[in-house]
Amino acid sequence: MPPAAQMMESLKRTGLTTYESEAYVALLSKRELTAEEISRMTSVPLTRVYGTLEQLVQKGFARIVQGRPKRFLALPPDQAKREYLGYLRRSFETNLASIDANMRYLQREVEPLYFESHLQVKAEELLQPLENLSTMEKKTKEAIPTASQEIAVSTALFTWFTKVKAELRSVLKNGIRVRILMQVSQSQMRKHLGELISLGAQVRETREPWHPVRGTLVDNRDLIFLIWAAEETERHWNPIVYTPHYTRNPGLIRVFRESFDFRWNNAKRILPGLTTK
Repeated sequence: MPPAAQMMESLKRTGLTTYESEAYVALLSKRELTAEEISRMTSVPLTRVYGTLEQLVQKGFARIVQGRPKRFLALPPDQAKREYLGYLRRSFETNLASIDANMRYLQREVEPLYFESHLQVKAEELLQPLENLSTMEKKTKEAIPTASQEIAVSTALFTWFTKVKAELRSVLKNGIRVRILMQVSQSQMRKHLGELISLGAQVRETREPWHPVRGTLVDNRDLIFLIWAAEETERHWNPIVYTPHYTRNPGLIRVFRESFDFRWNNAKRILPGLTTK
């Protein structure tokens, strides 16, 4: 096989097209060439030669020499190798990111079918991811009015009370039992505690310094929750929220309910005068 033909085969094995390989070999044979000259020296049609040369420039095998007419020259082989490998890495990362996004979308679409056919359970009966805290609060607002027996809320600081106040007031008027388990600070007492008690909610202060779970359980049927992580394991500063979830899975609900009841029985009772016992 002639040297030029061997070079063409090697270039194609690295990922260049036939036209790109021909154009690069032509550029290696001369110092500078115009697009028309390259088309005459190779089998690259004139209608394709500019696109072919632009690809060579993008991949790092050639560069443009400005002028009239525009000319092209081949980059040194060692530079071409570095530029091309960099191009391939960038292309691979871009393609990988796109595939990852598509696969995550496909996973969300496929999982319900998989769980239902292979595990004999619907995916929503396990865990339904919620996008963020706002979505979690919206889901909580929707679940509270469906209560017919009891609502149990576990939270560190009930700063989101105002988001669900109207819904809690409504169910309390209907005789639904509402239990709130939270940390009570002086500012929190002034802002929300008195109002919660006046509405008829039962409120207790947790004895532990910090609890990593926040959730609302409605009638032992609907659970909206998240699990917090913290950068400081001792003082629990800078909490990081994991993805909130919604579930109707009996096993997960039982774990939450048993934990809530245990902590409730060991919590400090808030008396009408806003004192603890």
